[in-house]
Parts: sequence; C-alpha cells; structure tokens
Amino acid sequence: MAKHKIKWLLFHEPVELFIRTAEDFQRHLDQLTNSKYEIEILTLGQYQDKYLDGIICDPFTELKEGRVQISQIYANIIGSFNAPDFYALSMPYLFDNHEHAARVFEGEIGKKLFNHLHENTNVHGLAYTYSGGYRCTASNTPLNTVEDFAGKTFKRDTNPILANMIDLVNAKKVSNLGASNVETDIIQSTYPRYHADCTKAQKYVSDTKHSMYLTAILLNDAFMNSLSAEDKAHFYEAALKASRTERAQSVADA
Repeated sequence: MAKHKIKWLLFHEPVELFIRTAEDFQRHLDQLTNSKYEIEILTLGQYQDKYLDGIICDPFTELKEGRVQISQIYANIIGSFNAPDFYALSMPYLFDNHEHAARVFEGEIGKKLFNHLHENTNVHGLAYTYSGGYRCTASNTPLNTVEDFAGKTFKRDTNPILANMIDLVNAKKVSNLGASNVETDIIQSTYPRYHADCTKAQKYVSDTKHSMYLTAILLNDAFMNSLSAEDKAHFYEAALKASRTERAQSVADA
C-alpha cells in the first residue's frame, strides 16, 4: 500500500531543534501506524522554493488553508491569529517548575486552549512543546536590577503581555512588526536560541526565567477530518510522546 504523504513545515530557528521533533514524531507515528504516513519535513525556505517559486508565505496560513498538514508554531504567533488566550502562556512566572508546566499542558487547561484555537481558527492542537524552555534576557549592558531596564530599547511583537512587561520595567518598546531585523538594547531569548535571536553586542545574559518559549504541534482541520478515529488517536499519541521528549531535550540543552 502506498504511503500517505503529508508536509511538516518548519518555521523557527534554530532549525535543528524543530527537525529533531519532527523526526521523533515520524518515528512514533511509524510505530503506531505501521509506517502508513510519509512526512516531508521542510524548512520555510525549502517549502517556499519548492512549492511557491520562492514567494514568501506565512506558515500558519499555509497550515490553516491546507497547503501543509502539520507544523510546530510559536505560541505568540498562535495568539495573533485570533486565538488570544494563547497570550496567557507568556505571563511572567506562570509555572512553578517543569512538572507544573507539564500538568497544565497535558491537563484540562491545555485542552481548553486547544479548543479555543480550533473554535477560532479551525486548526487543531496536538501537543505543547518548549523549543527553548525558560527565557533569559540578553542585553548590551549588564542587567543587575529592575532599574537597569529603564530607558533601554526592547523588541516587542503583537503580544500584549510582553508589551505590559516592558512598560512595567520602564523600558522603551520598539516594534519589530514587518521588520524582523530591528536591533534593540535588550531581547528575550533562551539559551538554545541565543545565537539565532541575539546580536554580538548583546553579550550579557540574565537568567531571568520570566516565562517559557512555547510552541505547539498543530494539524490542519481538513486533514484531521480525513483521518479514521484510530489514526486520529495515533496522531495525538505520537505528538504527546514527541512533545515529552522535546521538552526534556530543551531542558537538557539549557
């Protein structure tokens, strides 16, 4: 029997972290379905070159409209696509520890967030991943106290939680919407993502652990509806197993 081919679109950097998760998901799915599905794992650049003649695209839109079937996307981006409850995951010091976070992701709150996502976007959430874990703060000058943030420029996106945090420490918000290469004095990152996110001048790193860099494994609605009940369960199980491994690896990487 010919394998069912599906596309997994990678979006974020460092890409090796996301390739690792996609490959682990494929291994679990192969075991559960007797290798019924073949996943083509594509970086954003590879996908744009191969399928869009180099045209720049938005990964969430590609997933929602069914041109790709699965992806792993940053929680902030999910929030900006009419699923604002996902912004709550950026609240500072939300989780006591990794065990607490796992209980939230795999419990009723995690399910309610994914229901919110599907109700508002028709995209299904399969599992939550770290893709970096706890955030740190990188800066051009040392940050030893809260007062050291005052007057420093801080990159923000559409996340209102981050915008409020910047205001609370008296830093200056700089929008990077439509210009991802905007440079600021301060940026939030994670240790595994430091080289992808930060400039050479941002050589001071404060282990603030103020929130987690979270992503989620997402599935297209039409593709989900095409699956048998058994295979739907297999996709959820493969995602859960891959997400647990990914979160443990992110903690180890940090």
